[in-house]
Amino acid sequence: MIDFEEQISSILAADTNDLYERDPETFFAAHIGFCPRQLYVNKLGLSKSKTYWGKYRASRLIQNYFEQQLSDRNPTLETEVSLNIDEGPVRFLGRCTLYDPADEIAYVLKVRNGWYKFSPPIDRHLDQLHIYMQGLGVEQGKLVYVSKNDLSDIREWPCPDADSSAIQFNESRYEQLVTKAKRIRNQIWTHGIATSEAEIPLEKCGCYFCQEESLAFPDVVRPMSDGSGEPTLDTSENGGCMAEETVETGVTDSTDRTASTEAETRDLLDVPDSNDTRILDVDRYHIPAALRDLDIWVVWDGRSKVALAPWQADTMYPCEWAASKDVNPRRGFQKAKMVAELPLREIHRAWPFPDGEDLPEAVHPAVLLPHDPPDPPLSFVDFDDVRDPETGEVSDEVATLVDALDGYTEVSQSGTGLHVYVRGRLPEGVGAFATALSQRGALEIYDHARFTGGTWRHVAGTPLDSVPEATDVLAAIVSRY
Repeated sequence: MIDFEEQISSILAADTNDLYERDPETFFAAHIGFCPRQLYVNKLGLSKSKTYWGKYRASRLIQNYFEQQLSDRNPTLETEVSLNIDEGPVRFLGRCTLYDPADEIAYVLKVRNGWYKFSPPIDRHLDQLHIYMQGLGVEQGKLVYVSKNDLSDIREWPCPDADSSAIQFNESRYEQLVTKAKRIRNQIWTHGIATSEAEIPLEKCGCYFCQEESLAFPDVVRPMSDGSGEPTLDTSENGGCMAEETVETGVTDSTDRTASTEAETRDLLDVPDSNDTRILDVDRYHIPAALRDLDIWVVWDGRSKVALAPWQADTMYPCEWAASKDVNPRRGFQKAKMVAELPLREIHRAWPFPDGEDLPEAVHPAVLLPHDPPDPPLSFVDFDDVRDPETGEVSDEVATLVDALDGYTEVSQSGTGLHVYVRGRLPEGVGAFATALSQRGALEIYDHARFTGGTWRHVAGTPLDSVPEATDVLAAIVSRY
């Protein structure tokens, strides 16, 4: 015998991760018609109305049933057609209920409790339909309403006796939806994730969703912006996406050091064989401006050395960046930073990790060198096992190489390595370069198709924001070793 109460409850409780997209730039077609306040709180996962989400899931069960029945009887119909519309700083996602490719009509099927105070069409449903029409590239659509109380009671819009048999695509209406999405995106970047109702920058409008509103706030939230409408790029000693303890070194900042000269580059070909050492200590957490402007960003969990791109497949794994040149999970720094600054449990709920019982401590912005780099490409010089993690001591050989590269330098996760970022192409015929060093450790150089798990623990005495042209220096290193 079927235990309906248990089974229906489990069905309604399932698939909770698809109720909203957590990043500020991505909007579901079904939600874009919400009033601005509800769009804002739903984007951030602050809305916790069990009544509303219960009704949503119940309606989805009925919709799925009819989609299956209709597609079985009409083989030409397509159901749940996935859409992904890129509008620059924002994008729309959706799954069109029914699409008739023969007549090029998009259908939205909606389930209602009844017809009390019902005056079709409902504006938010028209908005959703316009996203579907735009994504499918069609000019016509139709709304179909089904009553929960009597599933044979169906009302269409336009109604059968209307002058037009379908709703015509309205370019102006669609542009207004894009403008609305951009506004909410900018509000989120400006105000961050609210920690109380008073911090929500939009008032209730009196709509059904505002009346039903029930909110829950995260315990700890970091701001997304300094008020300028763009993400905060905190270069203070304890700022940024990943908190790091500052090591007081007494070493002067890179603004006080002189730039490398041509003579220093030539010295690279004659690295001393002495055992002299130098201290390369941690200065502060900082991501260089020269990298923030590039579309090279993914995230990583600080332990697996795997590139993560939740925006690629709605999960933290896999990031299939190496499988094909046609796969491009990279995004701008703002998106990677936004993901990194969400509370970890919120990240896991929106983009599940493969093992929910073994979450990392945090995720961090990370660099993915593309298969098809610009000229000159961004290059990554990786020093392994060259630094004493307790004292910061490196050999004279390593210090000379770091000076010659003259680019932003960070300490690796283990503390025993260094990463230097420069622009420059390896010599022709050299796809990647690896060598043992004379005194201690090894180095590797990559100018494309490589993932780098950055710590952004800047090394004192190296440039803070410079990622210089260094093709000649890279050639000299290859020649020397």
